[in-house]
Amino acid sequence: MMRHILALGLTSVLVATTCAQVVLGDNKGKVRKTNALATISLAEQPLQWSRRDFQDATNSESFGFWPAYTIQVDALLFDVDGESVGLGDTGIVTVTTVDSLLNAPFNWPLTFTVPRSLFRQGGAYTNENGFQGDRQLYGPVWIKYELDDSNQSGWNVVEVQVFAWDVRDLVHKASPTKTRPFSDTAAPQRIDIYVASQDPDPNSDPANDPNWTLVGTLSKDNGTIPNVCQWDASTGNTFGECPTATLEYLNGNNPLGIKFYEDPTNEIWYSSQKMVGHSGIKYVALRIPQGNQYNNDPDLRATNRVANSLRYTNITDVRVIAGVDGDVNRDGCVDDADLLEVLFNFGATGRNRADVNGDLVVDDADLLVVLFNFGGGC
Repeated sequence: MMRHILALGLTSVLVATTCAQVVLGDNKGKVRKTNALATISLAEQPLQWSRRDFQDATNSESFGFWPAYTIQVDALLFDVDGESVGLGDTGIVTVTTVDSLLNAPFNWPLTFTVPRSLFRQGGAYTNENGFQGDRQLYGPVWIKYELDDSNQSGWNVVEVQVFAWDVRDLVHKASPTKTRPFSDTAAPQRIDIYVASQDPDPNSDPANDPNWTLVGTLSKDNGTIPNVCQWDASTGNTFGECPTATLEYLNGNNPLGIKFYEDPTNEIWYSSQKMVGHSGIKYVALRIPQGNQYNNDPDLRATNRVANSLRYTNITDVRVIAGVDGDVNRDGCVDDADLLEVLFNFGATGRNRADVNGDLVVDDADLLVVLFNFGGGC
């Protein structure tokens, strides 16, 4: 093995020509289609993506559930049928930290700023509310995106990132009486990710359309979506409170040791699905088949334990990364550095940059991807 590594090292090129790039988000791409849009400014019906603005009482910021808010753009967006899907926003919001994060052991600052794309949401009415039933799922919802169209041949997609929880309710003071962060965010239980080179029927469910390929699943069950909705019997909370482990993760108990307020745009906060072998991609779809984390927790679903209005499933930001298969460090060149990163992390499980194919384990499959693509992009 070492002889092969050395031989490959002699052929590597140190200067990269093309780095990985964002092709959805960062003012690129747009919403293509959702399975149902509510009427502007009116109440949603089941399985509809909302199009309403609300105002945050703490800092008077407007936020909303428009689908376009889930990508970082600075323009009024329309889907393929000419329906308005909202005004994206690349500005910033000042967040007032919840009381419990101000104190030991967290000691966060009173205020900090986050991108408005994380403050706003794309929300779909997926579950019964407490007045109508026990928050059972109405059915799957999906949203399709068009990637940056500057490349007419499509992109080699290597990663899809989803910000699957709501900044406002985990780290923002929603009311003066709340003494610890709470989550009425209706974070997704699961998100299935699909890609396509062609989408002749924008109204099709990607799960039932042969033009679309399922490339991975983010979920609370496999640990790729944070557990942000959890019943806490010791506090008698009326909302599903954010578990201590999630707060600790946001406070720096994570692989990079970063506190969220120090770097809210770092990719460590995103639920990420990596993939290989998907070139010519022009569209990406997110499909939510199980609704939010409330209706999947029998304790939270019980009468009077959560607010009656918690019927939405939300995401706050989406980014799609294009690049070269096997480029672990995203410098645009598959070389010794990528090979060594896989070897040094060999056997690691869970989220890891060296997990090239996104199966949550660094193993022979990832090593082979790097070796097969060695020299690519250089």
